[in-house]
Amino acid sequence: MKKLVIILLAFTLTTNAQERKNCVTTTIEKVGEFKVKVIRKNTCGERTVIKIQTYLRKDWEALQKKRKLRIKKRKNK
Repeated sequence: MKKLVIILLAFTLTTNAQERKNCVTTTIEKVGEFKVKVIRKNTCGERTVIKIQTYLRKDWEALQKKRKLRIKKRKNK
């Protein structure tokens, strides 16, 4: 019985690991001195979704800084 439970647990772990694929890719292009163009390409699902946004460089750097802080907080918990 224990072997059966271990086999089922291993099977579920491998299927979950296979489902976690990197679907969203982000590319960053500099436009002039003060702007940044961010292109996000989402390939999960039936169709590909492409989202293009432009930010001021200051705003983009502030967003990146906030993301890094959130990731650090999550890792420390």
